Amino acid sequence: MSTIVVDHAQDRYKSGAYNAEFGDDRWKALQIQRLLLPHVRLQGLRSYADIGCGNGGVLANLVQGLRDHGAPLGRAVGYDIAPIQDTAALDQQGIVFRQADFLDTEDTYDLITLNDVIEHVTEPTRFLTALSDRAKYLALHIPLDDRLSVHLTNQYNYRLQSVGHLSFWNASSAINLLTGAGLTPLACRFTPGFLAPSGRQRPLQIAALPMRWLLWTISPCIASKTLGGVSLAVICRGRLG
Repeated sequence: MSTIVVDHAQDRYKSGAYNAEFGDDRWKALQIQRLLLPHVRLQGLRSYADIGCGNGGVLANLVQGLRDHGAPLGRAVGYDIAPIQDTAALDQQGIVFRQADFLDTEDTYDLITLNDVIEHVTEPTRFLTALSDRAKYLALHIPLDDRLSVHLTNQYNYRLQSVGHLSFWNASSAINLLTGAGLTPLACRFTPGFLAPSGRQRPLQIAALPMRWLLWTISPCIASKTLGGVSLAVICRGRLG
């Protein structure tokens, strides 16, 4: 995660107290892969960085998936301000982990991803503007917390303090954020986080599953605005593209 985060949150990430083990690594990687395949020429992807990579699971799965589809990734790097306890999965694929703030480097990449990261960052527009100068493509997975269920149950303190989300977006405001940062959104798709492993753990999540599925089948957009459990995956062109 970038150092553009509030101090108490940054301390939690650096100390390793933040739990990055959600069990969603393969699922999240597949969501980003499905977004990239129709819109990005994979043969042009030779370098890739995942910022705020956590345990590196999403990064490792996405690198494997992109290579399987013909991307000639020669350089793959994960950045996080928190340490990783086990780098075996990354080492097997020649992925490098750097415990560093990406903005303190001068590195550039063909593809950069932010998987459930931007909502933890203060000054997200400034952060994304800096990234837009360092990538040909930027792909994001963004939780959509600006929804009816959050408003009705007053989940703001829970999400700020326990989950660490500092910004609350819907699909429209998320896309506007990216455009305002100088990125060019190319495509987006809703993702059913309520079907991911972490979306089916707590009793309330399980109880809400049938209604969330019904709303999703009617309209993913309606689901994202009401009961939630829905995120947005977006692929953008950066200024290097």
